[in-house]
Amino acid sequence: MSQGDIEKEGVVESTLGQRIAVLLASIMGSSMAFVNGTAVTLALDPIQAGLNASLGEMLWVASIYMLFISALMLIGGAIGDFYGRRATFIAGVILFTIASIGCAAAPTAEVLIFARAIQGMGAALLTPMSLTLLSDYFPRKSRGMAIGIWSVASAIMTAIGPPVGGWLVEFASWRMIFILPLPFGILSMLIAWWFVPKRPPARIPDRIDWAGALLAIIGFAGIAYGFITLSEPHSAHKSLEWGVPIGIGLVALLLLVIVEREVKSPMMPPELFGISTFNAINVITFLLYGAMGGIFVFYPIFLTDAFGFRMNEIGVAFLGFALPMVIFTPLSAKLARRYGVRMMLATGSLVGVAAFASMGLAPWSGTLAGVFGSITIFGAGIALVVPGMNTALFNATPEHSHGVASGINNAAARAATLFAIAGYGAVAGWAFYKVAEKNPVVSAVGYGAGDELVGLNAANYREAMIYSFEMLAWVSIALCFLAFIVAMFFIDPSIEKSHPHGHEGEEEAQSTGIRRIFGASLGDRTDVDEDDD
Repeated sequence: MSQGDIEKEGVVESTLGQRIAVLLASIMGSSMAFVNGTAVTLALDPIQAGLNASLGEMLWVASIYMLFISALMLIGGAIGDFYGRRATFIAGVILFTIASIGCAAAPTAEVLIFARAIQGMGAALLTPMSLTLLSDYFPRKSRGMAIGIWSVASAIMTAIGPPVGGWLVEFASWRMIFILPLPFGILSMLIAWWFVPKRPPARIPDRIDWAGALLAIIGFAGIAYGFITLSEPHSAHKSLEWGVPIGIGLVALLLLVIVEREVKSPMMPPELFGISTFNAINVITFLLYGAMGGIFVFYPIFLTDAFGFRMNEIGVAFLGFALPMVIFTPLSAKLARRYGVRMMLATGSLVGVAAFASMGLAPWSGTLAGVFGSITIFGAGIALVVPGMNTALFNATPEHSHGVASGINNAAARAATLFAIAGYGAVAGWAFYKVAEKNPVVSAVGYGAGDELVGLNAANYREAMIYSFEMLAWVSIALCFLAFIVAMFFIDPSIEKSHPHGHEGEEEAQSTGIRRIFGASLGDRTDVDEDDD
């Protein structure tokens, strides 16, 4: 490629070896977050036992990570533009690595919660930068191949997280879950530091929307704190303890809307929210990721406490998620062209209904074969929904706004997971104590801490856990059905028309769909698109 072509595309002039280094650093850094994210879910029950933590503390362990990702991811790209993408990526990897050591060594639940917050900050920096680096250093003709390699590696790392995590928890220690990402982080940091060339930012924003980010943190934290407080026994009568934080959170989010309308460089441009289909897509995202993010925190605990499965057995059963992803994701563009994006979103939402009913309400829900089948059905739903969601997202928004629109949609997914973890905790606690209140021993032990119970107490505890998870399954079913309604009646039919750029646009939407499944968000940033023009 000539120097003129390089400048036109806005990529850094680099050797083949340097581009390989960029790809390796990106894969290693993002893999650290992917492996940690899927493995930690299986470790919550052992962590609770090991640290003698309450249900509320375990919910904070799971949710505070999402709190900082969802609140800071939208400015993660702007930070990279302002301070340099390579430097921001390295800073995110260092933060995540140090925080992982803190998680592994945490002597108390409070220390673990603090370390998980730092992990979330690191992930908010490294995740959007991992793909933006590929856009910076790979010319357009080879960028698709680089992203494809990254996506395959991401799929592998996400798939091996549950079985490896389950094995470590069962035969080593839950602390090893947080040691697992360290080799990835160290390799990524060294490769990026020594072999990835520096590049001046292609576009320096006027300012970083720190006010918006702070209001988002306060808003999300207030609502999450209120719902998590509701998960504790007899908390419904303590309205000030949960009502005030929720009120503060709602006020902060209202102020966020006002600030975003007035600030010079908003992280959420208000004009995008004037597009009705864009709003509908975000609502569908919020509903489906809420249904998924909430129930999967409690699914391993339910399977362990109610049916006695080992964590390594659950981890292997969770591999069912990968099978439909491999089968359906490559076909998603063809399916969308034949049946329409709206039908893809609606069908995927109904598949979610079937998956959650299978998890919590079917006769086989207490068997490992049933777990594998339920996870497989769920994977099929995600494989149908996510690529179609991104096709609709690209077709509904102006081309110059694709990057920020994708970022907002990803932030909606993570905010949904945050609120779902907290809200599902309130539902799980309420349902558990509704059954357990007739047995003072079970009620005193609390949710997720009944491993030592025997006899009638153990039977009552199991009954409470089953009832609790059934309620969560119904909530997820309801959320998926609402997503189906929104898809059928609020997605503009014209959105199903082909992308203005033809097959190139379809490939872009499909590849971004793969990226969204695994958590990267801002790979197609506005400034990158502008550079390529």
